[in-house]
Amino acid sequence: MGATRLAWAVGGRIPRRLGDALARCFAPVVSLLPIPNLKGWAESVEQATGTAPTRRQRRLLVENWIRNTLWPLSLAHWSDREVLRTVEIDEADVAKLRTSLAGPGLVLALPHMGSWDFAGAWCARIGVKVVSVAERLPDDLFELFREARAGMGMDIYAVDEPDLMRRLAEDVRAGRMVCLLSDRDLSSRGVRIDWPGTPLVLPVPAGPALLARRTGADLRVATTRFDGDRLRLDVSDVIEGASPAELMTGVVGHFADAVRASPENWLMLRRAFL
Repeated sequence: MGATRLAWAVGGRIPRRLGDALARCFAPVVSLLPIPNLKGWAESVEQATGTAPTRRQRRLLVENWIRNTLWPLSLAHWSDREVLRTVEIDEADVAKLRTSLAGPGLVLALPHMGSWDFAGAWCARIGVKVVSVAERLPDDLFELFREARAGMGMDIYAVDEPDLMRRLAEDVRAGRMVCLLSDRDLSSRGVRIDWPGTPLVLPVPAGPALLARRTGADLRVATTRFDGDRLRLDVSDVIEGASPAELMTGVVGHFADAVRASPENWLMLRRAFL
C-alpha cells in the first residue's frame, strides 16, 4: 500500500504537458506488449464494431488510458480556466444539462470512455454538483479514490453502501447531477441488453433507469473522448422507455454509436460481452 500511495503522489505531481508527453512516448511500446487487458479490449472492440482494431487504434487506446489516469491525479495543479478550456461541448448540450437540473432532475449514464472523471471536474467548475458511485477497492484505495474525487468537486458513494438508492434519490431531488458508469454490471442484478446490430449481449446495471423512474428525473447519456489535447463531451436527448430494460436499451444504443465512432476511447480493458 505504501507503493500505491507513492505512485498516487508521484502521478499527482506530473504536470499536464509532461503527462501527455509521457503518454505519447510510452504508448507505442506498451501497445505492442502481450498484455491480457489489451487483448480483452481488442476482442470487445472487434465484437462491438465488426472490425479488428488497428495498431494505431491500439496505440491511441494506451495513450488515452495513460492520460485518463494522469489528468485527474494532477487536477489540483490545473487552473479553472485550463479545465474549462480543455473540455469541448456544444452550448446545446450544456443547455440540456441545465434544463434537466432545473426541472425534474438528472441522471447521467456514462460508458468507460475518454475521461469521465475529468468531465465531472468540468461540471463542478460550471456550478454543477456531481455525485457518483464507485466499486469498493481493496485496502484503503477506495478512500484515496474518494478523496481525489472530492478534490475535483465530486461526492462518491461505494457501490455497497447501505441505502444507496435512497441517498442517490435525495441527491437528485436536491438538484445534484448523479453520474453512473453503466457499461459494466458490478452487481449481477443488472439487465442484459442487446448490442445494436449484433447478436451480442451486454450486462449493464439497471440503477440509472430505476433511479430515473423513482425520482421522475430525466435520464440522459454522456460520452467523452480525447480529441487532440482536448476532451470532447456529448450529451444525449432524454432517453424514453416504459420499463428499466427499455430505458437501458436506449442508453446502450448511444454507447454503441460512441464506441463505433471512437473505439480507441473505450477504456474497457476486459471482455465486455456475454
